[in-house]
Amino acid sequence: MKVIKYLQHKIKLLFVKEKEFYLFLKKSIGVTPYRMSVYRSALTHKSASQQQRKGSSSNNERLEFLGDAILDAVIGEYLYEKFPDQQEGFLSKVRSKIVSRDSLNQLACDLDIDKFVMSQTNHNKTKKNLYGNAFEALVGAIFLDHGYNYTYRWFTKRIMHNFINLRKLLLTESDFKSRLIEWGQKVKTKVVFDTFESTDLRSKRTVFISYLHFDNEFKVNGYGNSKKEAEQDAAKNIFPEVFPEKNI
Repeated sequence: MKVIKYLQHKIKLLFVKEKEFYLFLKKSIGVTPYRMSVYRSALTHKSASQQQRKGSSSNNERLEFLGDAILDAVIGEYLYEKFPDQQEGFLSKVRSKIVSRDSLNQLACDLDIDKFVMSQTNHNKTKKNLYGNAFEALVGAIFLDHGYNYTYRWFTKRIMHNFINLRKLLLTESDFKSRLIEWGQKVKTKVVFDTFESTDLRSKRTVFISYLHFDNEFKVNGYGNSKKEAEQDAAKNIFPEVFPEKNI
């Protein structure tokens, strides 16, 4: 009898959690999910991945890769139609601002994704960035569940319309590294990024660390999931000191 009650309790909990997750996807994300498992994978960080049959594991790394590519395509098409008179350089800069790590992290929090991400990492920098990674993975999940056209409509209507202020975005700085290098050339200061690959001991995930030097003098460091991201992070950390009047 006790076993039956225990199983009934577990089934009830699973039903409640599944219903809560479904409502989150429906109301907060704005999608009608058909393949629930792919959305759960999208919000599962590697540190909390579940072992599957044949030794594989379920986490969002592959979906993050896919979502990144879909985001580039969706935003590229949107900007191409939105700014018919602008050249490739302008379109690329705007897209890079929309998909910057800070922007994606903020979007994830705006959509309450941070409340549903499963992870076992406590490293503040890693934890902050995994929300943006989960957003990319979620885009990959939506694409797999509904296809490209649905994903495009969802992103342009749900995300661009409600959460991204293009006018404000155009006035903000995003390519901190290039601006810093230009500044160094102008004032004759040698700007060097010493970047190397490392491993987060808690999540076992590969990370990059970049040490920024001015004329061989260490200034700040930065972290990221790629060399480019780590160098941008280091440049951003010193940016207010070099350009105190700039909006970042």
